[in-house]
Amino acid sequence: MRELSQGRRPQSWSYPALLVLLMLGQATSAIPSPLYSLYAEKWDYPPVLTTVVFAAYGAVAVVAILLSGALSDRYGRRPVLLVAVLLLLAGLAVFVFAAGPAYLVVARMLNGLGIGAIVVVGGAALLDVRPERAARSGTLTAIAFNIGIAAAALGTAALAQTGFHPLLLPYLTDALIGLVLLVLLLVMREPHPSPGTATVGIPRPHVPKEMRGRFTFSVLGAGAAWAVLGVCFSLEPSIAADAANVDGPFFGGVVIAAVTLAAACTQILSARRPARTVALVGDTALAVLMLGAFATGNAVVIVVAVALQGGAYGLAFGGSLRHLTAGIPAERRGAVMSMFYLLAYGALVTPTLLVGVGATVWADTTVFFVFSVLTALLCFSAVVVERVRERRCRPAEAVPAPGTDVREASTAD
Repeated sequence: MRELSQGRRPQSWSYPALLVLLMLGQATSAIPSPLYSLYAEKWDYPPVLTTVVFAAYGAVAVVAILLSGALSDRYGRRPVLLVAVLLLLAGLAVFVFAAGPAYLVVARMLNGLGIGAIVVVGGAALLDVRPERAARSGTLTAIAFNIGIAAAALGTAALAQTGFHPLLLPYLTDALIGLVLLVLLLVMREPHPSPGTATVGIPRPHVPKEMRGRFTFSVLGAGAAWAVLGVCFSLEPSIAADAANVDGPFFGGVVIAAVTLAAACTQILSARRPARTVALVGDTALAVLMLGAFATGNAVVIVVAVALQGGAYGLAFGGSLRHLTAGIPAERRGAVMSMFYLLAYGALVTPTLLVGVGATVWADTTVFFVFSVLTALLCFSAVVVERVRERRCRPAEAVPAPGTDVREASTAD
């Protein structure tokens, strides 16, 4: 049975609009990555400031993740998403008029608040609009994330390589799409079935008891995947460019695009496979591929290697998210998705900062090898956790979650 009455059912276009919004959020997060070297050259600031900018983005994104889910459970998804898009647009405006490094920090903080709210509340809204397609929503969300990142990284890097207004056009294009989505949100019906019934507060680190095992497995796999994504945004493109002896920012954009497009492809191909199996395969493959190195010095081989890594990341994150979303109780969607993305963003930001600081002391390749080993261990731990959980509570997990139809339950777990 649908949770929304016929009279309150969102418009047919609200589901794809929310997916585009999720895509836009991740695209906005990826746009500055190929441009940091241009900003550093323009304003002559040390590389460590890039780490500060990234840290500021991650810190405020965590704040948005903590607050936005509970706020949307209480006041509805639509008002929170409207504020999130306005914050995103404000950050883009600061980028356009930036006159120094401090502007980058402010712009990324504004974007972080907006993007953090979009990933949590947009994901919860998708489940509200189509609760019977919970697992499919998890797959489409992961695909939207990767397509948004790939398009933004590759397009921005191409502009940076050619020098055709790279510090202006990417932000204006992103803002135009954001304005269209803002209008759509203004006329969209509220997707949350029962706004006003939840209390407002910062969600504590807690998930429903009946899904703690599922949550632990999902967040370990997704966290490892996002740790890889964070380093891919920061250190891996420069390591790959140095190893291949390639100059200019475009190759770094190709590396990011190869990772994310491969991830989207594997998520599409695995969409009808059981989510738990997909996540287990992704975790194992990511662990193995993280132990590779860029020893060949061949640009084509390096791109193929990072694409394989991206495919494994896509399986690990997409399978983990799909496995989780298929089992979230309707009344806890905002809080559980907040906790999931809180931990995922922690995995995105913390290793990246540590790798960035370590790279100021040791060689990039040394730091990346240590990171690869630790990420592999995290992936293997997700596999171990799931195997242990399978032995202990397999009968409980065999029951399809409320709101998931039988056909989809077979691909969710």
